[in-house]
Amino acid sequence: MLENISEIWLQDNYITGEIPQNVGAMKNLENLKISGHRGLVGTLPPSLFELSNLEFLYLNGNSLIGSVSENIRQLTKLIDFRINDNSFNGTIPDAIQFCQELEILDFSHNDLSGTLPSGLFKLSTLQYFYLRANSFTGSISEDIGQLTKLIHLLVDENKFNGTIPNSIGLCQDLEKLHLQESGLHGTLPDGLYDLMNLQDLYL
Repeated sequence: MLENISEIWLQDNYITGEIPQNVGAMKNLENLKISGHRGLVGTLPPSLFELSNLEFLYLNGNSLIGSVSENIRQLTKLIDFRINDNSFNGTIPDAIQFCQELEILDFSHNDLSGTLPSGLFKLSTLQYFYLRANSFTGSISEDIGQLTKLIHLLVDENKFNGTIPNSIGLCQDLEKLHLQESGLHGTLPDGLYDLMNLQDLYL
């Protein structure tokens, strides 16, 4: 029976406990939205990353902990991945680069840290990218210019260092750019002035 389920929506209720370890049994699951349950705790079960047909994965607004596994590489059909507003820690796995269909990635308001992996800048379909309110360090690579379809880039409230990459000017579709309290410093790059569609800029 479980293998025939394609969608699960469990949003903004009072669900408690943990995500079942056998969630991976739902092989045809394309849409999994379990969000807004502060009583939902624990880590992401390994079998979650066996759901190779997943396109939409919403786990935001819970009380989940632990890290995002390198097995994220198996979710190659993922379009929209949201784990914001939890207590995840660790780093972003470089294996995220295998999720080549990703358009929305929201890791905001967690306890994530470390530098941004190079694989992140290979997500050429990414449009909405949110990392705000974490503890990321290091610089933002000039490879950000490879994400030419970006519309929103919110990386404020982190612990980055270095300057704003000049290649940001290649992200011509950018409408919203939030860099305040991110740790970045230095002068504004010329590329910033090439963003003709920018509507919302916070420095």
